[in-house]
Amino acid sequence: MKIPKSAGIVLCLLAITIFIAVCNDKPKKTDDANPVSGVIIPVELPVIVPGFNFPEDSNTIYSWLNNSSFPLNYDSVNVYKHGWGIWAGLTAKTNQVYAGDTLLAYQTWLGVTEVQSQIIKGSQACDSAAKTMRAMFARPHQFGHHLSPMERAQLLEMQEDPVTKNAQLMVTVSYDPNAACYAIRNQILKQSVLNTYAKAGGIGSIPPFPSKAITTKPTYYVVEQTDGTVRIPVWPGPPPALRAFGPGSWNNYVYIDMNNQQQPNKPLVPVGRDTKSADSIANATVNLNDFIHFSLDEKMANHINKSDSTEGVSGRHRAKAGEIAILICMHVATKEISNWTWQTYYWAPNPGTPLAPSSNTVASLRPSQLQGAASHYAMATAYAMVLPNQPITGGTNTGVQPLLAYNPYLEAGFHGTAPEQGADFQLPSVLLPGPQFGVQTNCMSCHAMATQSNAPGYTTDMYISMNDPKLFNNQVQLDFAWSIEGNMIQDAGTTAAGKK
Repeated sequence: MKIPKSAGIVLCLLAITIFIAVCNDKPKKTDDANPVSGVIIPVELPVIVPGFNFPEDSNTIYSWLNNSSFPLNYDSVNVYKHGWGIWAGLTAKTNQVYAGDTLLAYQTWLGVTEVQSQIIKGSQACDSAAKTMRAMFARPHQFGHHLSPMERAQLLEMQEDPVTKNAQLMVTVSYDPNAACYAIRNQILKQSVLNTYAKAGGIGSIPPFPSKAITTKPTYYVVEQTDGTVRIPVWPGPPPALRAFGPGSWNNYVYIDMNNQQQPNKPLVPVGRDTKSADSIANATVNLNDFIHFSLDEKMANHINKSDSTEGVSGRHRAKAGEIAILICMHVATKEISNWTWQTYYWAPNPGTPLAPSSNTVASLRPSQLQGAASHYAMATAYAMVLPNQPITGGTNTGVQPLLAYNPYLEAGFHGTAPEQGADFQLPSVLLPGPQFGVQTNCMSCHAMATQSNAPGYTTDMYISMNDPKLFNNQVQLDFAWSIEGNMIQDAGTTAAGKK
């Protein structure tokens, strides 16, 4: 039967309408350019290194940690390759732009304070978690995390580098879309919610994060914009004798050419604070483009100043729009295994020959996909607490060796155990007796101690059994996320452990 011409036109228009409706109903790709000017859409971790999988099957990762073909049963080669694959994804460019900058993948993620705001608003919709600015800066809470804001501010001032006081250390703890969605849907930052997981006389725990979850702590030096150079401290390697060894003790600097007029990839020779030789300073000068960096806008500067005022940081420096945030290091954890994988990255003057806790072996496994500024960072990993690896529960500190993995900018200055005034470690290690210092730490061991009541606190490296009643009775374990304890919404009374 012949269809009238007019009917054919109607059917054609109807088909087009249905087609458009169906297409519009498809989920939006998270790596598309900003759908609305000024709106940032969090993206999934890109996979750009051939052979790298994310999330990797937990059994595969456990096979690296318990492989009798390797010394201490630890296949470090595959661990390092996996850590570099994560870094390549984090620092991959997206199609999103903010304030003229092409955003890297990790820069699209919600800061934990943004997650907190979503929860306070009562939102449980993960798709509403777009953002209109970069993740907000804050002073590192891990320095004196058991202290009041005022005490912590005083401690920060004491730990500063004496030369580079114009370089302010700032962090932005961020959650990838999967970690953010978990936190928002479970309202996991609310004290009242955490209280529901408490078990009087037993060990409580929150539901585990999903296997694709990633948490990060990008850490920056914020410096003034200038037509000349800026000096910042760089890691000289561990001290010959154990001691607190933060940036103020290093006496090891590079100069950053803010106009990028240096020869790319030249070998660098850091200098001491009293160096006057023009040639030595030239040999220690590097391009700004060898760092991941961006310019502060008015929103960020105003937030920093308001936050500093609230926390009691002195007014010696007020953030201003146009200052440069230079990525100096980053902690990264992924929930691919029960105890998470832990990798930490820090800027290295000569990334092909990084100093401990990284190594030349680690550097030799960097993938070719890492180019530009992202290739200038060293890496250390902790996929186990000790070697040989121990089970999640029921392991031992007898007959094992420490596996040290710390970030020089974030942990090397730690020292002491309670009740010493200003001590950073509240739980002495049974594996490392004697004075306790940040260069003896392991990310996994320390984060295993994350509980709602902040007890028993930080520790240096040792094996922690996650069902140890001496450590965790009457506590709510936070699935290794200190960021939950540090950003808890105080909306309830006491927990089973009696913590307000």
